[in-house]
Amino acid sequence: MPHVSSHQASSENTDIIAEIVGIWRLGESLHQSSTATLSLAQPADAVGSPRWDYVIKRAAGEPGELEPRQQILRFIAAAAGIEHPNLVPVLDASTTASAPYLVMPRLEGASMESHLLSDARKQLPVALWLVRQIAQGLEALHESGWIHGDIKPANAIVGPSGHVTLVDLGFATRIHTVAKHHYRGTPAYSAPEALSGEMAAIPAMDIFSLGRLLWQWMTRTQPASQEVLEPVADLVQEMICPDADVRPTAGDVSNRLLRLEIETLGRHIGPGRAAA
Repeated sequence: MPHVSSHQASSENTDIIAEIVGIWRLGESLHQSSTATLSLAQPADAVGSPRWDYVIKRAAGEPGELEPRQQILRFIAAAAGIEHPNLVPVLDASTTASAPYLVMPRLEGASMESHLLSDARKQLPVALWLVRQIAQGLEALHESGWIHGDIKPANAIVGPSGHVTLVDLGFATRIHTVAKHHYRGTPAYSAPEALSGEMAAIPAMDIFSLGRLLWQWMTRTQPASQEVLEPVADLVQEMICPDADVRPTAGDVSNRLLRLEIETLGRHIGPGRAAA
């Protein structure tokens, strides 16, 4: 069981009580849902430091409720042993059954969802680049034997320089296992075979979700010619095919998106055209 206590520090006029979880001091709350709480964190021995470079995720919910704790444990298990620039790393964790938690680096940027909702439209090659980074993260995750289970814009963080990090592995499932639980995921992005929650987990489920996301980006990019858009639309059609066996792998999607990026970028910066 992780050590949970209180640390008291004094300032000029007030006492500040900081909760300590394991070796981490908790700071400002970032997000709270029915299943988890996210808070800023710093090493417990960094008393007085203004830096809060980490985020701690803890299970929420009613006492005795299993699902919130299981999500934390799945996140920890799926992230174990994977190091990839497009997947959020778990830096520290406790798998105690009563109060599991995990610690991640604090990511700069905003969710991909906020970019899609913005009035500012991106050039098509930029959108392809952003989606490709998710595909690269998925390729590493699938190779390690897991599917993400909840690919959607809200679970991808876009950094200030455009680097994308796939986050939230709470719905991750080992490939070829049947979860035997109620449906988990986001219906608008879920593959048909995933909605029942009874089929064995396969990478093609994540590919369907990514295809939905890619299609959403196509509706939010700056105008492009039919010649440019058709190959992207063809890829989307393969990714969201009802027949899971027809869908490409994450590696295939990544490679094809890279080729499309190069081709579409060339049309933007070719001879006689200013770079966008």
